[in-house]
Amino acid sequence: MPVVAHPGPRSPAPPALRLEVPDAWAVAPAGDALLRLVGPGSSGGEVVVEVRPRVEAPGTTADVLVAALAAEAAGASGEVEEAFVVEVGGREWTAHNVARDGADGDVVEVHLVSVVGAGDDVVTAVHVRGRVAGDGLDADYDQLQQVLETVVVEQAGA
Repeated sequence: MPVVAHPGPRSPAPPALRLEVPDAWAVAPAGDALLRLVGPGSSGGEVVVEVRPRVEAPGTTADVLVAALAAEAAGASGEVEEAFVVEVGGREWTAHNVARDGADGDVVEVHLVSVVGAGDDVVTAVHVRGRVAGDGLDADYDQLQQVLETVVVEQAGA
């Protein structure tokens, strides 16, 4: 009978990472994410950043993965902007902005994906999702962008 383990070749440990956030932000219960950070929005809403590890099939690329995640976030009525590549924390990230209507008004999400490891068994990646909504969307997006520009993946999972 085979033995399986976590971490292992098909179930790697998540990477260590860090972000810098304004003083008023807090770490919230993360659920299935590595981190969930919440800050006050300019119009009473929230600015949210979630970081999730991804373990994908061999050959999966950042652009394919982020396109699928952005399309899912947009749903049938949202809009996915063109992909762009950005370097953050010495690492290349592929990104999409998503705009859609939400229960409390307009919503903009930023989806960033970076592959942190690729082998014969799996591809490991990090998915960072930032979200702003409501009347203060433009000012909150600037704050969100400042936080996203601080993400650093310190090491890939073992």
